[in-house]
Amino acid sequence: GGGSYLTLPALIFAGLTPSMANGTNRIGILAGNLFSAVKFARLGQLRRSDLLFFCLPATLGGLVGAWIATQIDDRSLRIVLAVFMLFGSWTVIRRPPQTQAKTRNRNWSFPMFSGVGLYAGFIQAGTGFFSLAATSFLGHDLKRGNAIKTLMNLCLTVPALLVFWRQSLLDWPSGLALAVGMSLGGLIGVHVSETSRQESLRKMVAGAILISAFFIVYPLIQGALE
Repeated sequence: GGGSYLTLPALIFAGLTPSMANGTNRIGILAGNLFSAVKFARLGQLRRSDLLFFCLPATLGGLVGAWIATQIDDRSLRIVLAVFMLFGSWTVIRRPPQTQAKTRNRNWSFPMFSGVGLYAGFIQAGTGFFSLAATSFLGHDLKRGNAIKTLMNLCLTVPALLVFWRQSLLDWPSGLALAVGMSLGGLIGVHVSETSRQESLRKMVAGAILISAFFIVYPLIQGALE
């Protein structure tokens, strides 16, 4: 979780406006989650009922979130993104609490995943943390939670992409390059994750997020000082 905390700044550094980067980022997300969802389905981690209890509410929320994102100016989006990235760096570096999952009424899934979808449609970055917290609350382990998160992201990203496309906020060459890069990076990331200390990885990612957050707000700081 938290990959968009790095890919969004990467797209902005490549020359895209924050709004364009927010939309274009979804192309890479769609590609990555498509392959992952197929893999999870073959492993038997997905069920048809997931479409009703998780994907439907998340997709509805995602549509609203994407629409809100298209109505915000780039200056405000820079500030919002920087704030969420500061939160994201803390989320990455802290140790997750060791709690025992308890099975709860799955009717909770609709309001919870509507909220997760709303956030995902708006900014996407950090959605994995919220969706995994929701699946854990509902009594699912990490493997099942990851499968649900992947399918949910796949379903809500399709209509969100359409919203950004209608507002001309997609840069397809950058998006396709991102999709290829995320695929290759994922293969490398698996190896790095298996051969590196998890504490070191968390600190490295948190540091990268903080540095990216600074450079995102730097144009605003520079403008205020001039």
